[in-house]
Amino acid sequence: MNPLRPTPKLSDLPRLLRSSPAMFRDLIQRRYRKVPAGTLTGVVLGLIYLINPLDLIPDVLPIFGVVDDSLVVGIVLALLSCDVKKYLSWKNSNPRPNNTRDLTPPANH
Repeated sequence: MNPLRPTPKLSDLPRLLRSSPAMFRDLIQRRYRKVPAGTLTGVVLGLIYLINPLDLIPDVLPIFGVVDDSLVVGIVLALLSCDVKKYLSWKNSNPRPNNTRDLTPPANH
């Protein structure tokens, strides 16, 4: 992934989609806090738009009905792309052990 590219390449999409749930999981668990509120709002609104049966352009119109949905998906992916790239570089620079319990040996009394 090129960090300077604002929109994802098609070859970056699998990695982007695989890494997004981990990013949101770390956001919920407050381990990662660098995703802008605008990105979160855009993703939520984009998902609501895609789930909502009312569209700006009805899906029954050939070709044009899919354009607005495709545009929303593209915008959501573009918003996520930059932030997932930042998350992956943060995750690579801050490795966490698989076992999060305290690994220090018990003190002898």
